[in-house]
Amino acid sequence: MDKQTEEYNGYCICVKCDLRLEHKKGIPCREVKCPKCGRTMLKEGSYHHQLYQQKFIDNQDNGEQP
Repeated sequence: MDKQTEEYNGYCICVKCDLRLEHKKGIPCREVKCPKCGRTMLKEGSYHHQLYQQKFIDNQDNGEQP
């Protein structure tokens, strides 16, 4: 495994402003603040990200804003 692969492991995303940052191995996305808006980031595809996406879809179906 090369050094770049060891350091990179998916993306951290901000659900507020849709910013995506490369996830650094050993640093949980939930400990990273979005540099644009300051919100806590989520690991793309994680359980919590999936919950947020489902809530977003449910709110759209009901005509609500998340």
